[in-house]
Amino acid sequence: MPGVVVVWSGAIPVVQAFRIPEAGLVIGRELLETTTDDRISRQHARVSWRDKRFVVTDLGSRNGTYAGGHALIDREVTVTAPSVVRTGRTVCVLLEDVTRFEGSVISSQHDAIVGASTSQLWRDTEDAANQGTNLLILGEPGSGKGRMARGYARMRGRPEAVFNPTIQAVPLERVVGPTIETLILEQVGKLGPANLATLVKLLDSRPNLRVVTTAVMALEHLGIPPEMVLRLAARRLHLPPLRERPDEMAFLVHDAVRGAEPALQIHSTLIEACLLRPWPGNSRELVAEVSRTAHTVAAQGKNNIRGEDLDNDAGHLMVGAPTLNAAVQPTAVGKGRKKRSSTRPSGRSD
Repeated sequence: MPGVVVVWSGAIPVVQAFRIPEAGLVIGRELLETTTDDRISRQHARVSWRDKRFVVTDLGSRNGTYAGGHALIDREVTVTAPSVVRTGRTVCVLLEDVTRFEGSVISSQHDAIVGASTSQLWRDTEDAANQGTNLLILGEPGSGKGRMARGYARMRGRPEAVFNPTIQAVPLERVVGPTIETLILEQVGKLGPANLATLVKLLDSRPNLRVVTTAVMALEHLGIPPEMVLRLAARRLHLPPLRERPDEMAFLVHDAVRGAEPALQIHSTLIEACLLRPWPGNSRELVAEVSRTAHTVAAQGKNNIRGEDLDNDAGHLMVGAPTLNAAVQPTAVGKGRKKRSSTRPSGRSD
C-alpha cells in the first residue's frame, strides 16, 4: 500500500502514515491538523502514485518543496521509493508500503527507541526469553544488537554475564560463574578453540544456562561448528539497519540533540539530512555524530542545529545510494511549466 510516513513536523518527531488515494495525497495543514509547522501551506504539495513511482508536485507553496534534498525547480518531479520529501518544516518518507506504520506509536523501552520497525522483534525477544530459548541476533555493526541482547537478559531476570573475547583477556570459564544463567555472547567468531570447547561443556553441564548471541553474519560463516550453530541459534532475529527504520531515526536524532545540548532548536533540515545518509555505523554512528555536531553548534553561539551543520562525511552521504536518497527526475509535465522566481538559496529554507 504506497503512502507517506510523516516523521517530523514543526519541531518534534512524529509518526503519521497516510495511504495515497487515486487522486493523490495533498500534504499540508489540512492533512496535518495538529502540526506546529508554521512554514507549511494549507495545501503544500501533492504526492501521486503512478506506474510504481511517486510524482511530487508543489502546489504553489510559499516555502517550496524539497525531494531528495533538492528544491522542486519545475514544481513537479518523479521519484522512486524510498524517498524523502520536505514541505516547510515537515519531513516525510515515501514508501511502497506503509501498512506497518499505520496506527503505530513510538515508545522508549528496553533502553531503546521502539517503533513499528522493531516492535515485533522486541516481542519476539521477550517470547524467546520467557520460553528460555537460546537466541541469535543478527545485524550490522551499531544497529542495536547489544541493546536487544541486554533486553533479553533483563526479561529473563536471572544472573547474567557478558563475554567478548576481543576485549576480555580472561577465558570464558572465568566469566561464567556457577550462578550465571544468562550469557550474552559477543564477537563469537573470535572465541577460539579453547573458549568454544568451554562453551560446549557449559551447555552440556548447565541445563539452566541460556545464551543470547550477537553477530554481523550467520554463525556458519564465522567458523562455528554446525552442531554449535544449532544450539546457539535455536531462534534467529534479524535487526534491520537504521536506514530501514525511518520512524525511529527522527526520534534518535531528537534524543541525541536533547542529551547533548538541550537548549538547541532542531531544524527540519537536520532530520532531512540524516534520512538521506546510509549511516553504515547505524544508531551508534548517528548518535555520536549528531551529539558532536550539537556541541560544535552550541559552542559557535547558534541557537539551532541544521542539516548543513553535519560534516560532509558523517553518515557517508552517498548520492544515488540505495537508501532513502532515491534519484529525482523532472517529469515531462514539470519541464513545461514556467519556473518560479525566488531569492531563496536552493540548498536552504527557513
